Amino acid sequence: MASIRQLDPIVASRIAAGEVVERPSSVLRELLDNAIDANATKITVYVEDGGIKNLTVIDNGSGMSADDLELACSSHATSKVRTLEDLFNLKTLGFRGEALSSIAACSRLTINSNGNRITVDNGIQGKVVPGSIESGTSVTMEGLFDNIPARKLFLKRPQSELAECRKTFIEKALGFEDIEFILIADGELKCHFEKTDKTGRAIQVMSLDRSFAGAQPIKMSYEGDNLSLFAVSSDPATYKRDRTQIKILVNNRIIDSFQFVQAITNAYSAALPGGAFPFFYLFIDDNPSLVDFNIHPTKRECKLRNQSQIYGAITSMIRKALISKTYDTDERTVPQTLQFEPESPAPSPAHEAQTPKPYAEQTGEPRPSYGQSRRTTEAKPFDPSWFENAKAILERGKTQTEPLRPAVEVSTTKVIPEYRYVGQVFDTFLMVELDEKLMFIDQHALHERILFDEIKALKDVQRLIVPYQFEVERSVDDYLQENSVLYSDFGIELTRKEPLLWEMASMPAACRKNEDKIVSFIQTQTGDIETMQKDLFAIIACHSAIKAGDRLDPVTANELVRKCFRLDRMVCPHGRDFTFSISKEELYRQVGRLV
Repeated sequence: MASIRQLDPIVASRIAAGEVVERPSSVLRELLDNAIDANATKITVYVEDGGIKNLTVIDNGSGMSADDLELACSSHATSKVRTLEDLFNLKTLGFRGEALSSIAACSRLTINSNGNRITVDNGIQGKVVPGSIESGTSVTMEGLFDNIPARKLFLKRPQSELAECRKTFIEKALGFEDIEFILIADGELKCHFEKTDKTGRAIQVMSLDRSFAGAQPIKMSYEGDNLSLFAVSSDPATYKRDRTQIKILVNNRIIDSFQFVQAITNAYSAALPGGAFPFFYLFIDDNPSLVDFNIHPTKRECKLRNQSQIYGAITSMIRKALISKTYDTDERTVPQTLQFEPESPAPSPAHEAQTPKPYAEQTGEPRPSYGQSRRTTEAKPFDPSWFENAKAILERGKTQTEPLRPAVEVSTTKVIPEYRYVGQVFDTFLMVELDEKLMFIDQHALHERILFDEIKALKDVQRLIVPYQFEVERSVDDYLQENSVLYSDFGIELTRKEPLLWEMASMPAACRKNEDKIVSFIQTQTGDIETMQKDLFAIIACHSAIKAGDRLDPVTANELVRKCFRLDRMVCPHGRDFTFSISKEELYRQVGRLV
């Protein structure tokens, strides 16, 4: 074993740079932070070849002196933190003193500021010389990872790297509505956000998603001790099938927070159909002393000492807004404002009498169908795409035009026992009386199993009108070049268009509406054929199945139960038993009654 010795400073800096700089979007994130901290009112970004070849950020902020430039690219050099205590009262985006040093270690970095210029070429620093920028700052990064080929192999195609840069650019712009942001890629204007207010910036960003077209934006707010919330959301007639348009900012930094996303989705659950998520941009202004961003160099995580308070405030704010607001599909251009004070003690009976009640309680009528208005007839209908596979299979069992095909591992001669369907419990379990027992059946897991068997049995292949293109990592690219033919056994035709870019031209007809799930699986799979088959169909069945919380009509529920008793084993594709039974004797015993 070799003896211990200290690493060469350049080698050490390139190793350390890996934590901060993963791809061009990482560089852009850090340079935008510096421009914002410099009190810029206009920031322009130029990207070439997805930022791999060249990335420039120009701002009109305060800039740097010649002495600052000498230290700017040194490790742990910063103007934003002086003492350890400063970390717990941060008012700037940057604070670690690692960004410019890390970027300069793995690229050629040139900084022009206030009449001076300096260049650091892959860790080798030049001298400060006269520059061409009289006020403000221009920072240019060239040739990312040119001297670290192993790292460069992990970069994606320029188009994909540009998409990541655009995402980072938009997320930064979202938190700073008083700054004008311009993004130019390969000579073409990609994004331009004029100065506005928070609502205006949120709408600017939401409008980039075509699903938001024509939506009615809604504002809501909350004020509490050391805490204020402000949110801009879509009305429930406009929604996404994923969580990509739920964005959370804490003190103007966008963060990843499963807990807060869960609070938002739970609060919206009664207003949206299953599997639907709102456009929801949440701005949290918290006391800096209660927030710690010094978790990871990407600054996407933070610790909040008052997390439970924020969670409760989010839930309260949204639920009050949804109760108080009547969502009409006309008048879609005027944002509505909803102000709420902090939660007060339990209301008195007199107060409760004045509290707005849900629509069904006010009118005695059922709540209008999702997306419908009380005053309009034209409305965005509920999209039941999640239910298509279920209905197709269940309807085939009830019609004579297309008999139900026998599924793998399903016995068509198995005698169905006598049972009585009792009902649905918690919109999740089907309750059946059977042989002096009460059986509870998990509707999602049961439907998973039915779909799993059906998908395996059905061999119809559907060609896609527009082939589905997707990117893969290099290891998956190598795997697919040797094994893509394996997918053809499942009706999935794959073609390599160029390095790291593949195209899916066909898929099993039973898997329609699940192209993204199939592609997501392909992008991560490098295993053997048997595991691949089982996992692929299990994933498709899981995403296509009826969900917990979906209310079923008695005919559909009975059909599911009938199919359940035809199975040889009542386990889901993942191997979990989805039934639970309690005997009549045990039930009587629990309530103190003699059999």
